[in-house]
Amino acid sequence: MSASVREISISSEPGRAFFLKVDWTEDLGEGFSVTLCDAVSAWNGKVSQGDVQREAEEMEMEREKYIHDLQLALTAEGRQAAGYAFHLSPDSTCSGVLHLSYEKVQRDISFSLGSVELRPVLEPTVVIKDLISYGLQRGARLQASNDQLQGQNQRLREEHDHIKAEMDRYVHGKENLEQELYSRFVVVLNEKKAKIRGLLENIRQLQDELDEKEKSLREGSAGTRIPPRESEEQGETSTPAKDEYEGSTDEEQSQSPPRFQAAKSPARELPAHSSIDDSLTESLTDIIDIAPCRKRRQRHLQGPEVKKATQEVQRKESTEPAKSKEEGRRKASRRSAPIPMDNVEPDDLFDDF
Repeated sequence: MSASVREISISSEPGRAFFLKVDWTEDLGEGFSVTLCDAVSAWNGKVSQGDVQREAEEMEMEREKYIHDLQLALTAEGRQAAGYAFHLSPDSTCSGVLHLSYEKVQRDISFSLGSVELRPVLEPTVVIKDLISYGLQRGARLQASNDQLQGQNQRLREEHDHIKAEMDRYVHGKENLEQELYSRFVVVLNEKKAKIRGLLENIRQLQDELDEKEKSLREGSAGTRIPPRESEEQGETSTPAKDEYEGSTDEEQSQSPPRFQAAKSPARELPAHSSIDDSLTESLTDIIDIAPCRKRRQRHLQGPEVKKATQEVQRKESTEPAKSKEEGRRKASRRSAPIPMDNVEPDDLFDDF
């Protein structure tokens, strides 16, 4: 069972205050009862389900829409009740009976939602007592609801303050963490940059050292290299003196091997040179021992060829110092070979016998 009490104003009775109480079971469409009181007298009436259905048909409205407007007109308060009006008129046929009509006002146009017949209550004090009790209970419920809402509001406010404090703490911690991480990042970045600069400097130093070493090696190799022309000139200048010294007399020519060896250059000496001199000395000695008279004639025949062979050997030794002993010995033996017999005179052959 649901009930609603509200204060209404009646346009036909502007100076009087009326209190309207409505009771219903499920909804207003199932029927409801109305009690009207002016704090002195009381009236009550009842609206059946058929009456509600008939009013909806007369209004040509849907039942749900009509019930919604009817509930707003009888139970609404505040701004929602501003669009509805009540009229109270006495019944002309029966004394003491009143008719309460309720209308919907929209843009100065009113639509009748229905009316109820009210009969006077024999004991209005009971109605007044019920209205007072309902008002007190309603106030207590509202106060309890208000207290509950205030408690929830206080709890929500505390939670809000707690969340705000936590958020402030998190934001402060986040800012500190970001600042610390940024400072660490800057330190690490500077260290990496310093290492990279050091490595680049080391690379440049090593490159400079390598360039200097290569330059010094090129200069040293260019300074110690002897041009081929100078070595040939040195060999040519030393050869004529040796030839002139060797080509004097027979006694000096018999002693030429030790002088030929003494004229050698120790700094530029090669192993193949001694073997060549030995072979030449042996050939000359054999010729002198066998036919001493023939040596005078052979000096004129063999002298230029021997000198040329000696000059060629010295020139090749200065330009090609890496030749082996065997190769030098073969060349010396070929150059110091005896004169062919075709060029020998008959007297020389007789002297040999």
